Amino acid sequence: MPKPPCTSGSSPRARVAASPSPAAQARPPAAVESPPTVSGRWLLAAIALTLVAAAVCSYGVLCLLFYQGQWQMLFYPSRTITATPASAGLAFEDVRFDVTAAGKPRLDGWWISTPSANAATILYLHGSRGSLSGCVPALATLHGLGVNVFAIDYQGFGRSVGRHPTERLLDDDSEAAWTYLTDARHIPARSIVVYGVGVGATLAARLAARFAPAGAVLQDPNPPARQIFLSDARTRPLPLFLLQKEFLDPAADLSRVDVPRLFLDLHAPAGPSRAHQIFEQSSYPKQYYDLRRAPSDAWPATLRGFLDEVLRSNS
Repeated sequence: MPKPPCTSGSSPRARVAASPSPAAQARPPAAVESPPTVSGRWLLAAIALTLVAAAVCSYGVLCLLFYQGQWQMLFYPSRTITATPASAGLAFEDVRFDVTAAGKPRLDGWWISTPSANAATILYLHGSRGSLSGCVPALATLHGLGVNVFAIDYQGFGRSVGRHPTERLLDDDSEAAWTYLTDARHIPARSIVVYGVGVGATLAARLAARFAPAGAVLQDPNPPARQIFLSDARTRPLPLFLLQKEFLDPAADLSRVDVPRLFLDLHAPAGPSRAHQIFEQSSYPKQYYDLRRAPSDAWPATLRGFLDEVLRSNS
């Protein structure tokens, strides 16, 4: 029997399989997915987290700046030398001392001698401002008492080297000055009186505790560094117990010093003074004089009486 003619296209079964079912024809087209949205709560949380991170970073930067630069709240050095003892008609020797391992002296000082062979020597330690240039009138008055005077500029002050002062460096400098007098000039400790003004009073108290000089004069002592820091609104929020490295408080040294001490108020502000406060806390022997309203000749007269007393007891 002849075969039926071939037809084009697929078989009826294939055509039925290829035709969409009514259910498929009724199915709606797939929906287009919308982009994700950010909730307001998530946005607020992100903003809050950013602000907290910025505040923490700012606080950390403030702590670091204080830690590195706290010396700037305590010391105000000057490199300018506008006067020397020669300006007051005094002969003096400009001394470069405290030589480094490289052979370069770090410190600059003035040695103002007196003709007397047995004269006492005052080691003068100035305050936190300026340089030796501003001390010439005081040095002239001290020399007029018939004593040798050795005054120094700390590192960072005047012609002494150093980028800036710190309490540790000032401690080293004052000790180097003591060593210069006792080792280079062979002056016995019983003939030396340390005289400190402001922060120099703190240094004088420490030298007195370490080396037992004939006596110590503490004029207008500085307040403790913490008190200065807390008086500034910028430092009150900081954790000073972690960051503070400058203290400038002679109380501990004065509690264990047994050399005669003279506490002086000369230029301190009116009212209760730091000199009288630490005088009350200090052990004997000690003296205190408030010369803020006294005649101009009261200061040298008071010093003369103190020097005569301590040097006589050490002779």
